[in-house]
Amino acid sequence: MKKQFGVIGLGKFGAAVARHLEELGYPVLAIDKEMSLVDEIKDNVSFAEVVEATDPEALAAAGIKNCDTVVVAIGDVQSNILVSLVLQELGIKNIIVKVSSKIHGRVLRKIGVSEVVFPEEDMGIRVANKIASTNILDYISISKEFDLIEYKATKRLTGKTLKELSLRNRYGITVIAIKRDGTVIVSPSADQKIEEEDTLFLVGKTTDIQSFEKEYAK
Repeated sequence: MKKQFGVIGLGKFGAAVARHLEELGYPVLAIDKEMSLVDEIKDNVSFAEVVEATDPEALAAAGIKNCDTVVVAIGDVQSNILVSLVLQELGIKNIIVKVSSKIHGRVLRKIGVSEVVFPEEDMGIRVANKIASTNILDYISISKEFDLIEYKATKRLTGKTLKELSLRNRYGITVIAIKRDGTVIVSPSADQKIEEEDTLFLVGKTTDIQSFEKEYAK
């Protein structure tokens, strides 16, 4: 079964996360108390609801409990914290919250949220890519077209050499380094074999990396 995601707060950051998760093929429940923001995104996501997210009953009725991960992207600090607490009460295990300051982030960490991030649109896309795949350990946008990802080797990669995988020819992406047992192998040779627990550092176009991820995440 595919992961399902919730996004609460549909400003620039929240909308970027919601849209990109849908583009990656995951169903998204997008929530905001403002009808205009919900109307703007309703055609880009699986579900879009006008909800006062500080109300536990309303949030549950909207289907938030069906989500594996919920991103809280509300700008108002008080509402942001209240919604995070409500999600915990509803049993959501993985909660990622947009914060406005280090103090705000510290408070949220103390109440037990999974992760805090600062509000930038490109960070929204980075979070979407990271949480969509358990294999992507980190994701950095180098430019509008090119990305660098830190990728946990899957079973389909393990035991094969870089030459056998031919990732550059097949997907246009390059393995620039391999991290193994605390050691980093820079510019690995074509004969380098991928081992279990390896971490690969891959560079390529965003669309090419997405194609690679869909193929090798299986």
